[in-house]
Amino acid sequence: MPQKQFESLDYSDPMVARILDAAEHCIQRFGIRRTSMGEVARVGKLSRGSIYRHFSDKGAMVEGVFRRRQEAFLNRAEAQLEQEESLVDKLVRSVLSGRKDMQEGLYASLAEIEPETVAMMFLDPRFYQRSVSFWPPHVRTAQEFGEISAAVDVAVATDLIMRLIVSLVMFPRMGVEFKTRRALREYLQQVLTNGLKTVG
Repeated sequence: MPQKQFESLDYSDPMVARILDAAEHCIQRFGIRRTSMGEVARVGKLSRGSIYRHFSDKGAMVEGVFRRRQEAFLNRAEAQLEQEESLVDKLVRSVLSGRKDMQEGLYASLAEIEPETVAMMFLDPRFYQRSVSFWPPHVRTAQEFGEISAAVDVAVATDLIMRLIVSLVMFPRMGVEFKTRRALREYLQQVLTNGLKTVG
C-alpha cells in the first residue's frame, strides 16, 4: 500500500489508535470542555499512565483527535480528486466533501455542543498549514494546463483556494446560497476566472 501523503501520527500503534478512539467518543458525546483524561481512560479501559505516555496533556490528545480526522479527510479527498480533471471540479468536490464531513459525527456534535470550538479549529494555524499543503500540486497542474495563469503565485492561489473552501464549508448559507452542484461550480468558476486570471 502506498504511503499516505498526510500522516503525522503513528496510527498503526494500537495504543495510539485506542486512546484517540476513546477520546473522540468522549468529545462527540460530551464536548471538549467536559472531556477529561480520566473519562477517556474509563471509556477506553486504559490507565491514565498509558495515555500520558503518548500524550503530554489533554490539549495534545484533543489535537491528536482532530489531526487524525483532518489527515484522514485529506487522504480521502486526495483519492477523490484524482477523478477530477479541472481545478474548479476539484474545488467543487472538496467543498461538498467538507460539508458532508461537517454534517456527520464529531463535527456535527461539536457544532451543537461547542460551535465556537469548530470555528476556532479552522482558525488554528496548524490546521491551516496541514490543509494548505494539499493544494500546491493541483495549482501547478492547473497552470500547466492553462486553467490558471502561470504568472499567478502558487502560494497566493493556494491561499485563495483555502479561504474559498473554508468559507463555503463553514458558512454554506451566508450570502449567495448554492442549491445545486452546478450553481456552486459556476460560482467557483467565476471566482477562479476573476481572481486567478484563468482562461476559457
